[in-house]
Amino acid sequence: MYARWLMPWLVMLAVGCAHSPKSATGGVPEYEHVFQKPLAEALAATRELLESKGYTFEETQDPSQLLTTWEEPDLKGSRNNTFTRYLVTGIAVGPRQSVVRIFRMKQETFGNDIEWRTPWWKVLAERQEALGQAFVKHADLSESSINKRLSALRGLQRGTRDLELEKELTLRLESGPSIEVISGNVKQDPLPTPVRDSDFYLARWKDTAPSVDAGLCGDAVRGLDELLIPGLTLLIGEQLGSREAPAVVGNVVCQSAGTGLPVVLGLSIPRTEQERLDRYLASPGAPADQDALLEGRFWQRPYQDGRSSRAIFGLIDHVRAMRAAGLRVTLVAYDTDTARASERDAELAKVWAQRRKAHPDEVHIVLAGNTHTRTVSGTPWDRDFTPMAHHLKEGLLVVLELGYAQGTRWGCDLNRAGKLQCGYIGATPSERVAAPPGQSAYIQRFETPTDEGFHGLLYVGELTPSLPAISKDLAPPPPTGIRPPPPTYKPPSMY
Repeated sequence: MYARWLMPWLVMLAVGCAHSPKSATGGVPEYEHVFQKPLAEALAATRELLESKGYTFEETQDPSQLLTTWEEPDLKGSRNNTFTRYLVTGIAVGPRQSVVRIFRMKQETFGNDIEWRTPWWKVLAERQEALGQAFVKHADLSESSINKRLSALRGLQRGTRDLELEKELTLRLESGPSIEVISGNVKQDPLPTPVRDSDFYLARWKDTAPSVDAGLCGDAVRGLDELLIPGLTLLIGEQLGSREAPAVVGNVVCQSAGTGLPVVLGLSIPRTEQERLDRYLASPGAPADQDALLEGRFWQRPYQDGRSSRAIFGLIDHVRAMRAAGLRVTLVAYDTDTARASERDAELAKVWAQRRKAHPDEVHIVLAGNTHTRTVSGTPWDRDFTPMAHHLKEGLLVVLELGYAQGTRWGCDLNRAGKLQCGYIGATPSERVAAPPGQSAYIQRFETPTDEGFHGLLYVGELTPSLPAISKDLAPPPPTGIRPPPPTYKPPSMY
């Protein structure tokens, strides 16, 4: 992952998190993975990946293809040689969706002519023919013998999908950081009063007598009860902009409060929104109350980074219902909308350190991007960065990383030109946190903390995107996979 800071129009960006994919297996995948990237960006990342491994490229007529030069075999020994190179083909599924296939091409040659001492003629001849130039004859070869052997060379060419390299590409494209947009210095124009249809509003307010027995807490989160003791600080590092993480965290909060413990839920919302949140929690949660909450500056930002998603809006409403049911739950907006980097995380930690000192027996459940929940200082992109969790290591601290199945989320990222864009983002988990979809939520403890300081994971299922809370678009998420072509698919000719 790489953290990047920029200030377009005085917007300061902070870093959340994301992770990467499970290792590949051989053969053709059952479904092709769809990147939430324009094809040009996906191919540019593929080119960078291959260049980092020392490959060079030939010109191609088709902009949706990349072709590396042949790797020359060992010049010693017999003329039984294997030449290899990569063919990359791209498919534009949509304006911001693409599929990339990487083929490792092999060319095997066999011979017993003891007068030939090197295979250089093959490489030179193939290059000259590809460029449409006249081949400069080797002193020991005739033109007819060259053509004869080039024909034999073509006849033994084959290609196979390099799924491990495709997985590495997926890591590059889908393990970048979530960018958190800190826009406290931006002057925003007032927005007109929205006109919303009835189906826009959350409907929980219609339940005038919510209760735990009536399913308020949802499905039980396996493994949670073993953690619950007074004074616990439970940090949950999430992937921003998913439906699943806020929904499961809501059940964690409700299940914890159901034991009788006082529970505080911390959300990465600027503290300037706390008064507006308190008014909403004390309200019936009717449409007019929802409109009043969403009028806050945080929800109206020009760049919606996933912290102000509809799922977070729903989590806040879930807390309102918990309080109406008599559970001891407090909601704290602990973020800042001005500071950045280590300064920002120090301010976040200060909120929880002061709260712990004033209320030593509370259970703190804090949702944050998982860069902030690292307990060790330094990151691959900033060795001087000191995360929030590093300041909270003293006491009863448990840090959970998000476990999930491959999917899609909503967030912000920088495109190839360095411009900030917000939209659908692929979410591919590392092998450490990956699990198959369809399982109920659970907590798994690691035998020893990870290098980042995580103590375990909270599995939430396959990620699906949650759009900004003020969005009226409730359309289904974009596809994350398509069926590959039939097994008879053949890569384009390279001649």
